Amino acid sequence: MMKLKIGMRSGAWVLVLLGLLQTAAFADVVEGRVSRVSSSVLDLVVYDRNGRPYPNALPIKVNLRTKLSGIKKITDLKRNDAAGADVHQEESGLWVADRVTRFQQVNARPATKNPPPTMRDFLGQPVVRGALTGAATGALASGLSGGKAGKGALVGAGVGAAAGLLEGLFSQPSSQSSGQYSSDTNNQ
Repeated sequence: MMKLKIGMRSGAWVLVLLGLLQTAAFADVVEGRVSRVSSSVLDLVVYDRNGRPYPNALPIKVNLRTKLSGIKKITDLKRNDAAGADVHQEESGLWVADRVTRFQQVNARPATKNPPPTMRDFLGQPVVRGALTGAATGALASGLSGGKAGKGALVGAGVGAAAGLLEGLFSQPSSQSSGQYSSDTNNQ
């Protein structure tokens, strides 16, 4: 009799935990741009982590229990407004909004027009890179051969700087593509 009670109690806990996990599995947050809005449905265009829109808008059901943030009624949202929604999925597969938020546009300006150059910018120049590589190579070679490492470093730095200068003069700048993805707003 005691084993039966323990088994039933354990089974009840398992069912409760499965129910909680099932509810949490259907909750999600989506963010994107409004494609269409009505009093009962909000269509959001959702973007992937690289900023590319998914091909279809996500229809989200809106009801009287949906809380609104940044708007008074759901129809205050306009096409292309940035919005987010806390949603859950019903067993029928329909997404239902628990909360809809319209994001405010931020017009931030950088504190400085041109940021100061960093050490990475300085060390990325071919002349400097060649001088540092030549100095290290010259010091190492001179030190290992029994000569003075300081003189070897100076000679190597000069040769490396000259090589870097020539590389910078005669190398072609790499052509970068204008982008793999284009946004065509006329076809929407």
